[in-house]
Amino acid sequence: MKGAIIGDIAGSVYEFDKTADSLDFPLFTRASRFTDDTVTTVAVAAALMEGKASHCGYVGPLRRQLRYWCRKYPNAGFGGMFRRWFLADEAPAYGSYGNGAAMRVSPAGWVAASLDEAQELAELTAVVSHDHPQAIKGAVAVASAIFLARQGKGKAEIAAYLRKYFYDLSQTLAQIRPSYGFTCTTDDSVPEAIECFLEGMDYEDTIRKAIWLNGDTDTQAAIAGSIAEAYYGVPQALWQQALPYVDDEEMKGVIRQFYQDYIGSRGNSF
Repeated sequence: MKGAIIGDIAGSVYEFDKTADSLDFPLFTRASRFTDDTVTTVAVAAALMEGKASHCGYVGPLRRQLRYWCRKYPNAGFGGMFRRWFLADEAPAYGSYGNGAAMRVSPAGWVAASLDEAQELAELTAVVSHDHPQAIKGAVAVASAIFLARQGKGKAEIAAYLRKYFYDLSQTLAQIRPSYGFTCTTDDSVPEAIECFLEGMDYEDTIRKAIWLNGDTDTQAAIAGSIAEAYYGVPQALWQQALPYVDDEEMKGVIRQFYQDYIGSRGNSF
């Protein structure tokens, strides 16, 4: 979860082809901020904790928490269709194939006690708003990668599983970047974010590669960072640099509680 939040904040100022050719760029600037990736990730974490505690299912908490947190930060960078969804008191899913489901799914990979549960929870977190098969696939793929990384699987094994069930993953980042640009469709951004994890040397290198790719930088860094956290952990120094941008005590409370309940010492401290 912190892995997604750091990636989101770091990528927030580099959307629309603003990064340099080098990987050596500032991760945090005065203009950095958390965006919709962080807001919806916190909402999903709060909903899954609520669902686990109440034993009354997850759909109601997901709808309620997403609406609560997104209405709290309505200008965090949401797409128009999702904005209409969360501003309505009752609204069905609207067939989106955007990457919004994949960007918020990381808590599902941590709450789950099995791969099957991770995938079931990931689908639930998606379908309340993003019920297109492409969006569901992306969310399930990311949650699967997180769960497998948590289990100590190596990158080759994770990649083989994702290739078998989700994406081709045949292009390297060097092949992708020359013709790549901003896109928020799932099939054109989630595989690329996964490739950033697969080629990353550590957590920081992973999110730098995701931003350097020059796509939907905050979302791709959030997705790649969420997987990298499960594989490498998050450097405490990076979290301490990102934490001042998370200036909402209620939000920090959700993050803290989630780590206490589901991640423990892997999450480091505040």
